[in-house]
Amino acid sequence: MATPESPDLNLFHPHFLSIQKPIVLVADDDVMIRNLVTLLMQGEGYVVLSSSDGQEGLELSRKYPGTIDLLITDMAMPRLNGMDLCSHLLQERPGIRVILMSAGDISEIVSKNVNLPFLPKPLDGAALIARVRAVLGAPVYEQTQAPNKP
Repeated sequence: MATPESPDLNLFHPHFLSIQKPIVLVADDDVMIRNLVTLLMQGEGYVVLSSSDGQEGLELSRKYPGTIDLLITDMAMPRLNGMDLCSHLLQERPGIRVILMSAGDISEIVSKNVNLPFLPKPLDGAALIARVRAVLGAPVYEQTQAPNKP
């Protein structure tokens, strides 16, 4: 898992910024889910930026100078929820793709007419990998609809 302060892996070093592998930002306050998603993505060859909530994910995105290809975020998190994180990143990083996750009610997604991929928790690793591959292979314009604010 990479953060700006990681002593063992500095993804902010120019060498890593030139890597052609997709960069995935994972935001989830559940450490077990966050670690599972991180390990699955790394196992598929993706470079992962990991955050423990939406606010940390937003700060990490703002500090990271390279492209972030995909956000995988939980919907319910402290400080900044997944929908708000998604809204910020879709505005600040046009072209970022998003996958939303939740163990709870998805009525917020439905009520806001959000046209973004969704995965229920508990996660199925194979389903996550398949969804990530599909999302990263989709045209960017299909992934850029920001959630409507009431």
